[in-house]
Amino acid sequence: MDLLKNIKCAIFDVDGTLLDSMGMWNSITYEYADFKKIYAPEGLSKEMNKLSLTGCAELYKKLGAEGTVEEIAEEIVEMARERYRTVIKEKPGAREFVKLLNEKGIHIAIATASDIGGLMPALKREGIADFIEYAISCEDIGKGKSEPDVYLKCTEQFKVTPGECVIFEDALYASKTAKKAGFKLVAVDEACYSEKDREELKSLSDLYIYDFSELIKELK
Repeated sequence: MDLLKNIKCAIFDVDGTLLDSMGMWNSITYEYADFKKIYAPEGLSKEMNKLSLTGCAELYKKLGAEGTVEEIAEEIVEMARERYRTVIKEKPGAREFVKLLNEKGIHIAIATASDIGGLMPALKREGIADFIEYAISCEDIGKGKSEPDVYLKCTEQFKVTPGECVIFEDALYASKTAKKAGFKLVAVDEACYSEKDREELKSLSDLYIYDFSELIKELK
């Protein structure tokens, strides 16, 4: 496997990629709607998965949630914080893999649609945070992953080109953005997504993995 040869930077999504947290976010989508006593239409979690935190808050407000966008966003984050602190685990092999990347001198960044402060306790508890050199969220730049900006900020940080990077993602829409921008793509399987989306992701990606064991073997 030559995918990681000549790579200078690895850019990771977090939820569903480094952390096994997509099930939590799908649950929170509907728990928050119940909390605000608003109707949550079918497919809302899938729509939310494409948005930044502010985008999610704006959508809840359109659905009738009371409060400002900022207040709604903070309430969403607070629902997730305790779970990040206590129960969310790594995707199998994630820590060992990022450790090996670090030992090989490959820069490691995270690019997430989630609140970095909220998810960092889980990354620390799972032993991943120490290897992350740069972290940026869609909130930081005001654009979701339908645009490549959050990934391109990582290339600017390390002065590398998209072709010198590999992106690790679980979401189809974000993976399409990454590929269109010229990045190499490792897709991480996530059971929360539909079989149709996962099959399309397999076709799109340079490599599709169910855990990090195959890549760990390559680096050792």
